[in-house]
Formats: sequence, structure tokens, C-alpha cells
Amino acid sequence: MWRHLRIACLLGFVFAFDGHFARAGDHGLAAHARVADAAALAAWLRLAEEGDADAQLRVGQMLRDRRGVRWRDFERAAAWFRRAASQSSAEAQYALGRLHYEGFLVPRDAAEMHLMLEAAARQGHAGAQLTLGVIHEYGFDAIGADLTEALKWYELAARQGVAAVDGKLQRLRPRVRAKMTDAQIAAALELAAAWSPRE
Repeated sequence: MWRHLRIACLLGFVFAFDGHFARAGDHGLAAHARVADAAALAAWLRLAEEGDADAQLRVGQMLRDRRGVRWRDFERAAAWFRRAASQSSAEAQYALGRLHYEGFLVPRDAAEMHLMLEAAARQGHAGAQLTLGVIHEYGFDAIGADLTEALKWYELAARQGVAAVDGKLQRLRPRVRAKMTDAQIAAALELAAAWSPRE
């Protein structure tokens, strides 16, 4: 009996400290990730300053997502996204457009937002096409609502077969169609059928 009691006490001791060690390990992993992020940011920054568009995108993403830095820096992220976007990076164009769309840049520039989202959408970026659909469905600042354009962009986004976007489109496409006349739907489908990337 004493043997069983000693084993039970030993197991209780192990389980009591196991949670403590796991928490200490989690803090260590988080600290390691911060150091790794800072090193990665420094490495990407060197390449970005040399004009590498992929590195410029990654620096912008890290600044936006607070990786390798103490605070999120949307302004600096936008500057790096602009540099990569000027080299036709669809992902950077989309990222810059989303910063404006989500209101992270002050003042928000709806013209730059629309220009960047359109540029990414012309390259077949499904996220940009979906965002343009939402903008045209409801209107945004000086961009008026246009259900035909909204459905066109939703249809184009659906062509891409991107799982993260497809789930949203299953809700958005029927919703916008319910607001439209048959003629509007037909016009949107015709626009989508005639559309080609980089038009």
C-alpha cells in the first residue's frame, strides 16, 4: 500500500511541475521566435534595400504583422508594399490595397486602394477580386455601389479556386444575386466571361 501511495505522490509531483515546465518552454519558444523574426527581418531588409520585390513584400508583411519589431508599423509596411507593387507584385498590391481598405493608413487613400486592388485583380489575385466585389456591392468612399461590377468580381474570384476565398464566395454570390435583376446578372456574367487577366 505504501508503495502505491509513494507512486501516486511521485506522479502528482511530476504532473504538478510538468505544467510549469511546459509554460516555461512556451515562453522560451516565444522568445526564440522573436529573435528569429528579428534576424529574418534584418536579412530580408538587406535584400529589400537592394530592390528585391519578394524581400520588399516580406519586410512589409513583417512590419504589418509585428514580427521582428516591437510595434506594428503600417506606414513603413505601406512604403515597402509600394516598392514591391511598383515591380508588379500582385501580393504587394493586394496588401497595400487592404491596408487602406481596413483603415490602417491615415488618411485612407481610396484612389490608391482601388488602383492597387485593380492591379492585383488584373493579375488574377483572388483576394483582390473578392475585395473589389465587396467594395462594388456596398460602395466605398467615392466609389459608388454597382451590383453588376460586384457580381463580375465575385465570379472572377470564383474562377481562381482558392479555398480561403471560395468559402466566402458561397455566401457573397447568392447574396448579391438576390439584390439584382435578371438583366443585371446576365450583364455581370457577360463581363466576367469577356474579362481576361492584365486587360
